[in-house]
Amino acid sequence: MDIVGIFKEGIEVSKKNYIIFVPTVAAMVVMFVLTLILVGGGMLSIGLMGAGRYSPGAIPSSFGALMGGMFLVMIIGMILGLFAHGMTVGMAKEAIDTGATSINSGINIAMSRFAPLLIAAILVGIIVAIGSVLLVIPGLIAAFLLMFTFVVIVVDNIGAVEAMKKSFETVKSHLGDAVIFFIAMIVIGLVFGIVRMVLNVIPVLGQLLGMALMGIFGGYISVVMVKVYRELTTPA
Repeated sequence: MDIVGIFKEGIEVSKKNYIIFVPTVAAMVVMFVLTLILVGGGMLSIGLMGAGRYSPGAIPSSFGALMGGMFLVMIIGMILGLFAHGMTVGMAKEAIDTGATSINSGINIAMSRFAPLLIAAILVGIIVAIGSVLLVIPGLIAAFLLMFTFVVIVVDNIGAVEAMKKSFETVKSHLGDAVIFFIAMIVIGLVFGIVRMVLNVIPVLGQLLGMALMGIFGGYISVVMVKVYRELTTPA
């Protein structure tokens, strides 16, 4: 499999259908704004109390509100991110198959697949988390073996457990290509991550641009993953 060629093809598909980036970028921006409002406001309140602006007795309630805000942001972020990922994978599939896609198509696909996507997110999350507790490496291996799970759910329209099994079998059957692809994704992700760290130095605007950049990365990788999965599962 020509990994470099597929990454280049992913760029071309993305350039012709930049709307693919909209779901992931929008999700990241919404999460940034919610974090500023729900978490930033709580941290500001605690900071003011520490400076003596409010009664010390109010600190526990403000700390509780902060933790509640963080939990709410986490839950909303998971749901938004999952829905955006489902949209992006569906739009990527459509763009690859027909040459064009739309937001409406992405919404329809994500809504029709959301239940298995949610179940898969919970199962994969638990497996990877347990593996990560065991010296990190097992968690990384689990993430590697299950990396196509969400793509399989959207592309093949099957359930969560079946998609996990198919991802495992696909990776195992094409181990060499899968390893190269996985490493390439990590390297590209690190590059985007470093750029985001640089942008984060700029207050608010830089952080917002950094999150949008990671949204673009998520959209692009979705296109590439669909192409790689198709390549690995299409009979020679």
